[in-house]
Amino acid sequence: MKRSLSLVILLLTGCPMGEYLGAGAWRPIYINGSNICFTVKKDDELRRYSLAENGRNYKKLIGEEGVSLFYPNTCFTLRLEKGVIYAATYTIENTHYAYSFIIDNEGNTVDLRR
Repeated sequence: MKRSLSLVILLLTGCPMGEYLGAGAWRPIYINGSNICFTVKKDDELRRYSLAENGRNYKKLIGEEGVSLFYPNTCFTLRLEKGVIYAATYTIENTHYAYSFIIDNEGNTVDLRR
C-alpha cells in the first residue's frame, strides 16, 4: 500500500530528480493570469517549449521545437484551469528546463517542487 501511494504521488507531481534524468533543471515560467512567458529577458533565446496538462489525461497545450524566439515573442495567452497539474519543458540557449505547477482555487500558482 505504501509503495502504491508513493507511485501515485510521483506520477501526479513528477519526478523530483527530473533534472538528473534529462528533463532539465527546475526553473519556473512566468504566469500572470492567462499570460504565460517562458523567458522575460530580451537576450534569452528560446529554442524549444512545451506546456501540457499533466494529470490523468495528458494534453499538450502549446509547444514547438527548433525555434529562435526572444521576449516578448516567448509569451503566450492561455486559459489555465484551476486544479489541473501542468508541466512545462523548455530550452533557453542550450540549457533545458522543467517546471510543474497547479493553479489553486484562488487562482494562485503553486510550484509542485516545493
